[in-house]
Amino acid sequence: MQTPRETRVDIDGMSMAVMEWQGDGDPILLLHATGFHSRCWNQVVRQLPGRHIYAADLRFHGASDSHGSPDWGLMTRDICQLIKKLGLNRLIGVGHSIGGHLVARAAARMPDCFRHLILIDPVIMSPERYAAFKAVAGTLHASDHPVSRRKNTWQGASEMFERFKGRAPFNTWQPEVLRDYCDYALLPTDANAEYQLACDPINEAGIYLNQEGNDIILQELPNIVTPVTLLRAAPGDEDAFDLSSSPTWPGLAAALPHCREIYLPQMNHFIPMQAPELVATYIREV
Repeated sequence: MQTPRETRVDIDGMSMAVMEWQGDGDPILLLHATGFHSRCWNQVVRQLPGRHIYAADLRFHGASDSHGSPDWGLMTRDICQLIKKLGLNRLIGVGHSIGGHLVARAAARMPDCFRHLILIDPVIMSPERYAAFKAVAGTLHASDHPVSRRKNTWQGASEMFERFKGRAPFNTWQPEVLRDYCDYALLPTDANAEYQLACDPINEAGIYLNQEGNDIILQELPNIVTPVTLLRAAPGDEDAFDLSSSPTWPGLAAALPHCREIYLPQMNHFIPMQAPELVATYIREV
């Protein structure tokens, strides 16, 4: 796999880090899940030699800035601005989890820029689940979320890999993907040659909790005229804290004008980490 070129794109004063693998064909834009980064796509990109691919670090993640407060509407505008600044057209937009939510909203607002969407277990939830979030909006702080208590001080990527490789859900990932995650998940600190997570646990928790207003995507679904391939994992108990279960509304495919659903009950929410070759197969198809 060729070494990607890292560029910085100014988005209204926020510096967004973008990895680019130069190649041919319609451009592919890869957007990662909450808490991750662009290099989690390395094993998918490896299966797509010669293709022109971009992978962005979302705001609050990776090497991108963490300006502002977690807000999915703001992050959607980031992606729309990124597409404009890169001059992308006939775009194949691929998004996992929050990345699927953001690229879907971008396609609803910029339909002429997209040729196909691949939504991988996107956080596009049922009307009932959005209503439940509205009922508790404002009553919870990011520090109340279990994710906020993640271990945030590390000696390096090797310590992180050894700690995670036997733990759920990381033990369901391909080891190469987990290695990529660990290798690029940390930033150096000034103290004792230690490292911290590039996505601060408080910001990560804030993103999970900031669902108020995100139900606007349900109104935008009819505007997504771009053909969609939806990969969906098995749902879990909505009342349980389980990041491995699918957050995707089972009725999503029927609510989209042009959608082919691929139901993968044998997979959990981390489809690109479990089966990067499968994700690459669906990208090649379009």
